[in-house]
Amino acid sequence: MNPVARTCSITLTLALQPALAFAQQPNTLQPPPRVAPIAPASQPALPRGVDTSRDNSLQTLNRQLDASSRRVSADTLRSQVDRQDRLLEADRARTDARRAAAATPAEAERIRQDFEARRASHEAWRAGKEAQVQRLETLDLPPPPPVNQVKPAIEPRR
Repeated sequence: MNPVARTCSITLTLALQPALAFAQQPNTLQPPPRVAPIAPASQPALPRGVDTSRDNSLQTLNRQLDASSRRVSADTLRSQVDRQDRLLEADRARTDARRAAAATPAEAERIRQDFEARRASHEAWRAGKEAQVQRLETLDLPPPPPVNQVKPAIEPRR
């Protein structure tokens, strides 16, 4: 082996020696010890005379949001029904044109029966959607809690 190659080989070995030594060390890192989860603190009792009207306004807001969400859902269902009604009406017009152009009375009758089957399917779908709208509109929410008009007097600390 020539001296230049030997020098390169020794230099390379010396350069890689710390990396090889580090790679051969056993893993001494231990996972952190498991800690029991911290239980959420219970709600402290409200001192006498604390104004809870903010809580009532949040409840009112949540009730209004729920009501508006149900109105939007009902409107969406109604628009779906209207769209399907328009599509069925267009289908009826196409079917009438096909029946008029039919070559035989038997073919015209088959086209009419196919349309009647589609219409019956649409009516069943529509009845289901209208029942959903009715449920959304008549869903009873519990009445809001009574408003606390009288606030107890604040007692001084002793």
